[in-house]
Amino acid sequence: MDGRMETPHAPGLYDVMRTIALEPDMAKVRLHADNHIRSVPPQQALAAAAALNFAHPFYLPTMDDLSAGRLGVNLDQFSELVMRARLTASRARQPNILVACAPKSASTFIAGALCKALDIPQVSLATPTYSAYSGSVLGANLREQETDDLALLRNGLNERGYVAQHHIRCTPFLARQIALYGIKPIVTVRNIFDTLVSLDDMLLQWRAVDLPGNPAFFDDGMPATYTRLDDEARFDMLTDATCVWYVKFLLSWQKCEAAGLVSPLWVSYEDDFIADKERLGTRIADFIGSENADAGQIAACFADTRNGAALRLNKGVAGRGDKIPAKTRERIVAICRCYAGEGDLRPLLGKEFVA
Repeated sequence: MDGRMETPHAPGLYDVMRTIALEPDMAKVRLHADNHIRSVPPQQALAAAAALNFAHPFYLPTMDDLSAGRLGVNLDQFSELVMRARLTASRARQPNILVACAPKSASTFIAGALCKALDIPQVSLATPTYSAYSGSVLGANLREQETDDLALLRNGLNERGYVAQHHIRCTPFLARQIALYGIKPIVTVRNIFDTLVSLDDMLLQWRAVDLPGNPAFFDDGMPATYTRLDDEARFDMLTDATCVWYVKFLLSWQKCEAAGLVSPLWVSYEDDFIADKERLGTRIADFIGSENADAGQIAACFADTRNGAALRLNKGVAGRGDKIPAKTRERIVAICRCYAGEGDLRPLLGKEFVA
C-alpha cells in the first residue's frame, strides 16, 4: 500500500482497500469494509478499520456510540499527533516531487514516466485518498487542487517518496509547505493557444457520449451543449473559463520564485519536452538529486510513448494553436496584456510577444 502500516492484516485486506478506494457508492463501500472487519479476529478489528478508513476518506466502521466514544481523541491528543506526524514527515529522506502544471503541458505523461523511472507511487496532495485517481472517482475534479495537510502527511510518511501532479498556483503558503516537507516542484508550461486546442480535443473525446444529467460537469465544468457548439464558440468558452487562471498560474510561480520563496524546475512543453527529452531527463535528475534519480532511466521512460494515450499525450507536437480563430486570439492577448509588467508571459504567448 502507499503507506507502511506496521500492523498484522488478515488475508484479503489489501484487496478490499483497493476495491473501496475507487468506489463512489458509499453503500457498497460500507458493505465491503464492514464485512471484512466482521471476518477478522477481534484483536485485529481496530487495525483493519484504520486501514479501510485510510483507503476511503468517507468510510467509518459501523459501531454504536459507546464503542465510538472509547476510540475518541480530544484536541490536545490530536494536536500532539499532528505535530509528531509533521515532525516525522519533515525529516523523511525520500524523493517528494510535485509536478505543478498548466493543463495539457504533457504533465500527466511526465508524472507517469517519473513514477516508473524512480519506482515510486503517484499520489494526490489535494485529497487524502489511497490512489491518485480516487479523488476523481469520488467527485473532486472540479475543486481547486490546493494541497491538503492530511494528504501531505500521509504521503510524506510512506517511506518511499511520491510524484504528485496538480494544476496548482503557487502562494507563500504553498511555498512554506514545499520547504517544510522537502518537496521538489517541477513547473510545466505550454503555449496557451496550443493548450486550448489540445484541451478542446480532450473534452470532445470524453464527451463523445451525451449522458443524461451531464455527469461530466463535475469533471470539466462545461455545459451539456459543449460538443454541439462550433469551433469559435467552444474556444470562446474555453478562453472565458481558463485564460485568467493560466496567467495567474504562471505569474504565481514566477513571483514566488522572484521573492526567494521557492526554486522550481521550469519545463517548457516546446523547448524541453518536444525539443530534447534526453536533456530534460538529465535536468530533472540533477534537480531531484543523483541519490534518487538516474538521468538515463528518466530519459528512457520519456522516450517510451507506447502508453501515451492513457497518459493523455494527445498529439505531442507544437504549433496546433493556429486553429484558434483570430478574434479569440485577440481576446486572449488582450487579457494577457492586462497583466503586462507583472511577469514574463512569453511562455504562454510565444517568444515574439512583447508586453
